[in-house]
Amino acid sequence: MSFIIIAIDGPSGVGKSTIARKLAAELSYLYVDTGAMFRCLAWRWQQLDCPEDDDALRNLGLQTRIKMASNQIWCNSTEVTELIRSEQVSTLSSQISKFPVIRDIMKQKQRELIEDVRNSGSFSGAVLEGRDIGTVIFPNADIKFFVDADPEIRAQRRFDQLRQKGEEVEFDIILEALRERDAKDRNRSIAPLVPAEDSILVDTSNMEEQQVLNNMLQHICLLYTSD
Repeated sequence: MSFIIIAIDGPSGVGKSTIARKLAAELSYLYVDTGAMFRCLAWRWQQLDCPEDDDALRNLGLQTRIKMASNQIWCNSTEVTELIRSEQVSTLSSQISKFPVIRDIMKQKQRELIEDVRNSGSFSGAVLEGRDIGTVIFPNADIKFFVDADPEIRAQRRFDQLRQKGEEVEFDIILEALRERDAKDRNRSIAPLVPAEDSILVDTSNMEEQQVLNNMLQHICLLYTSD
């Protein structure tokens, strides 16, 4: 059987990471959190006072080593699993992703990662989630999902998540930040957040995680059956 690539795109706070991780585990595929890769860059970018010239950004991208293993994320020699999930890093991630030099480097890193895994034979497929997997990174992915939900519901999920971690946050601020990021992601000139023409739309507003997972598995089974 050929190496299968599943792309899951969608806006912030829609639950892509959780669903993609569970889907990959269900299929015994590699899980790749591309959003976390951008967050790692944003975390390091913040430490460098956020330079915006091409040379500095190129060096940042080339000198950042990202490793994902055992539900942990490492940026160079630092374990950053929780550090990169703050609202500040989330905002910076959206900002740094607008630079063409950064997007080019990340696209190359993501494609190289998948090619290495394909050649190694360690997995028979991969599940990648982000904002432009099915449109830019892997436009020829075997199956593409675009996951979305109402902004208020996404904001509530993010609010609950942060409160569970002990962070003092306000719902209205979370909702406003989410809407601002949506606008930036959807309207940026490079790789805007849009569903691929052949993607399967999944609205999670009124769905539990298991329902979303079952929905995706049904579509994947249909793909295998048709083959």
